Amino acid sequence: MRQSYSEHMDELFKNLYKKYRDSVKISIDETDEEKLLADRELKKASKKYAQENFQGKKFPNEDTGQEILVSRIGLDKWDNITKSREQGLSVKKLDEMLKRAKKVKFETDNKKRKFIDGLTYFEQPIDVNGKPYNANIATRDTQGNNSSYYYHYLKGDEKKEPDEV
Repeated sequence: MRQSYSEHMDELFKNLYKKYRDSVKISIDETDEEKLLADRELKKASKKYAQENFQGKKFPNEDTGQEILVSRIGLDKWDNITKSREQGLSVKKLDEMLKRAKKVKFETDNKKRKFIDGLTYFEQPIDVNGKPYNANIATRDTQGNNSSYYYHYLKGDEKKEPDEV
């Protein structure tokens, strides 16, 4: 049976979207050693990895040209909101996420602090243990065009989509 034009276009769009997602997504899978760790131990090990490899470094975002600093404050904020295994593992790809994420929006600081301009939100597809997620990343922008990683969470991860962060 022949496909209708609408069905053909839907299939074409799905295939194009899949190719696009596959070209921009980031992937991470647990190692055999990590599979043996309890969730809390995995989160602790992943945070240590991020501290040793990313803390104090700047990563240029390809979409905005901003250099995003990874600080202890951002990693601590991430640690406080992380509830799932997938979220814990995802921080090991923080450098790639910060570089490749697409800017979604900017919000001014609602607390009206003098030194903080606001938060910039980014999104980046990521597969964790073979499951697709969208990493929602926030950076804190301060006066002087300094941008620092504030936190991220995985959209589609029912264990952690913060109501208010």
